[in-house]
This record gives sequence, C-alpha cells and structure tokens, in this order.
Amino acid sequence: MKLRYAVVFEQTPNNYAAYVPDVPGCVSTGTTWDEMLAMIREALAFHIEAILEDGEPLPEPRMSIDEAIANHSEPIAEDVLDSYREFGEPAPTISTRFEMVEIEVPAPQVVQVG
Repeated sequence: MKLRYAVVFEQTPNNYAAYVPDVPGCVSTGTTWDEMLAMIREALAFHIEAILEDGEPLPEPRMSIDEAIANHSEPIAEDVLDSYREFGEPAPTISTRFEMVEIEVPAPQVVQVG
C-alpha cells in the first residue's frame, strides 16, 4: 500500500531534520540532504508499520503542502530567542522545505476471530 505524507524538512547550520505533521512523533535527523530523505522515509515506514501491528488506526495522510506550511509557520519562541541574546549569539538560520514523501507499507491484515 502506497501512502503520501507532507513532510517538513529543516536545514540548520549543523544538520537536517524532518517531521511528519500527520504522524505525531515521526521525526528524524541526518547530516546530509540525501541521508535525511532516506532516514525520514525509513522512520515513516517503521512508524506506520508499528501502528498497524499494534492494531491502531492508520494515521491518514490529510495535510497538503499548503496546510503543512501554515501549521509550521510559527515564530521562534521568545524564550529561545532570549537564550541566544543572553550569550550574544544570533538566532540560528533555518532553511525550511516542504515536500510530499511516498512510502510503501504492507496492507493491514484482517484478523478473523472464531
């Protein structure tokens, strides 16, 4: 079964990070773009497989890229900015990218009782 989820990718001065807004807790990091892309695909597939194995409902891919952008577009918290100011450092520059990522997961198995 193929699923397509909106993914938020961020590049910081030190690494890349990604998360899937429709699948809470599904996050990953990588040192390069290619590694990050592979890692978030793997994390998403494992996350979905674990949910299905536990008999929980599949987190449907609902969010569009525009919705992911709107969901993500929150300013950096003032206390975080204050911590940078306290040490005389500029707040980190973060480049954000939004993409749809497709994964392949096994179809949920129907368990017959009886």
